[in-house]
Amino acid sequence: MKLMKIIRIFGFITLLSLIYINMQMKIYDLAYQGKNKEAKVRELHELNGNETYTILKLKSANNIGYHLLAENSDLKFRDDNQVVRIQTAQAENSESRVALSDWKERTSSLLNLISFGSQAEARPQNK
Repeated sequence: MKLMKIIRIFGFITLLSLIYINMQMKIYDLAYQGKNKEAKVRELHELNGNETYTILKLKSANNIGYHLLAENSDLKFRDDNQVVRIQTAQAENSESRVALSDWKERTSSLLNLISFGSQAEARPQNK
């Protein structure tokens, strides 16, 4: 009777030990999987950066110009003879500018009279 009880106790302890070892193995396996996934994410992030750099380099004006001028194409840079110059209207006379500045001053003083609060003023912060 005592022998059967000892065998059952040892069997139960063995079963608990096997369950514990199995759980520890799963924990280590998940840790290794996580480490491998982190390395894969790091590798993909680096690859993404390299590909982004390559795309930006291919889209750069320097690269496009180099490829366009390297080919036997009819494209060339502009020279001074190909630039069209357009005459603009002359600036307003000084009297209209003075009248405009006077009108701005009057409207700002009128708006100051209408406002009910003090004016906000920006000042640099002292650190």
